[in-house]
Amino acid sequence: MDYKKKAHSVYLLTYHIVFVTKYRRPVITDEIGDFMKEHAAYLCGRFGGEMLSAETDRDHVHLLVSMPPDVTPSRLIGTLKTQLSKEVRANYQEHVEKYLWGKAPFWSNSYFIASTGTTSLEKVREYIASQRTDEHKRKYVKSGKYSRKR
Repeated sequence: MDYKKKAHSVYLLTYHIVFVTKYRRPVITDEIGDFMKEHAAYLCGRFGGEMLSAETDRDHVHLLVSMPPDVTPSRLIGTLKTQLSKEVRANYQEHVEKYLWGKAPFWSNSYFIASTGTTSLEKVREYIASQRTDEHKRKYVKSGKYSRKR
């Protein structure tokens, strides 16, 4: 993956997110799953991020998303869970009511999130530890470009 750029940052932040339905009820059909993936991609775009991959099963959804650093994971998850629940209930209310009665929430309160990366933790640790070695010190050469004129 390529690094993303904004006005004041360069980043590559990706998250693997999993939501499960309340009581692990098998509410999600193929049609609802396709709708969720499309709507989640739209919501990620609204945050300035993108959906990299998504898949659903009868009782859970997996999302792989890339987000800018100004979007906190908790805000992203809260928005995704709330909006997906509202939209699914609005469009598939009859089907949802077969599995979740009354005002029962669509999603379980819990969720899974893990940051993903292109480098192993051990490599990052090695890189950080090597910063005080001579080979990693930056070399500044005075060019005279900003010297005072006399």
